[in-house]
Amino acid sequence: MTVADLDRNGLRVRLHLTNVAGTGAVHLLRSLLPALEATPGTRITAIHLPDRGPLALYRSPHPGTQVRTYRRHLPNALSRLLECLIPQRRYAGPEPLLVLGDLPLRSAALQVVFVQTPHLGATAGRHRMPDRLKFGIARWVFRRNAASVGAYIVQTPVMRDALAAAHPAIAGRIHVIAQPVPQWLLDAGLRRRARAEPRAARLSLAYPAAGYPHKNHRLLAQIGPEQASTWPIKQLTLTLPATAHPAPALPWVACVGMLDAPAMLQLYACCDGLLFLSTDESYGLPLVEAMFIGLPIVCPDLPYARALCGDGAIYFDPQSAASLRAALLTLQQRLQAGWWPDWTVPLRSFPADWPAVAQAMLDVVKTL
Repeated sequence: MTVADLDRNGLRVRLHLTNVAGTGAVHLLRSLLPALEATPGTRITAIHLPDRGPLALYRSPHPGTQVRTYRRHLPNALSRLLECLIPQRRYAGPEPLLVLGDLPLRSAALQVVFVQTPHLGATAGRHRMPDRLKFGIARWVFRRNAASVGAYIVQTPVMRDALAAAHPAIAGRIHVIAQPVPQWLLDAGLRRRARAEPRAARLSLAYPAAGYPHKNHRLLAQIGPEQASTWPIKQLTLTLPATAHPAPALPWVACVGMLDAPAMLQLYACCDGLLFLSTDESYGLPLVEAMFIGLPIVCPDLPYARALCGDGAIYFDPQSAASLRAALLTLQQRLQAGWWPDWTVPLRSFPADWPAVAQAMLDVVKTL
């Protein structure tokens, strides 16, 4: 039986997102879930949610959709491992599962898996020992449950190629579907075409990222306090709590904690550009946000960033504070000369809205 045989009146599908907790993924799914449920010709029959975090509060607008919370009574990593390895009746049934949390389930149900973490395609040697073990187990689960997966969805060709290189058996089943900025930013209509303070001598920058190791905040700790005044920065705003400050000796680093949508809009409206430090991304949503708004970008010279930003960003070596300083001096000099980036060409590769993304994902489900 194929998916098309399940319902002559349209596609019936279940959504699984019990382990989605990362900041970027949460923002993405807050936009994607309503679009999936509103797709014509589709009925979402069940949504499996996490038991904590913002997504635990999601409620379907359709009375007939079953919304189920997966309760975790064990530590998250162990609970997630057991959920993926032990077949569970709640996921049984003929209707396909669109798994939005990277790892396929041990289930007879046909699955499409949306892979957002770059670590499933990375080599273990790039990480420290605790992370090497964690990501090694994740890759083992990913391979072990592949028999239940009809297709995979990733966000960029770079991620597709990395995943195919790590798991050659699935190379022909990986679909690339990019996403636009979150719906709250689409609705805001914020566009920047110049500096908020044209004559400012130093830069005001933003780096919206959680405190995961690959976000590379530790690079700032390489900057000695005696060097702080030589950097062209008035303020660098990090969305970290003050208790996680990566470089307390730098007077221009401000840790403000995670920001809600209005506060992020205010930050994007007044900063001179986005600084992105991350060494490992499948997508880099803040890069997409900055391009959509029209901001300058300073980011690592890595494949994921090159694939998104092309020649429009200013690049640096993510392991070198000296390289970062040189990139920021370049940005300062360009802005003082009246330069502002034009992201028209890179933005053409992104869908216009979330309904288009939802339809593309559900079209992949229909191929099962």
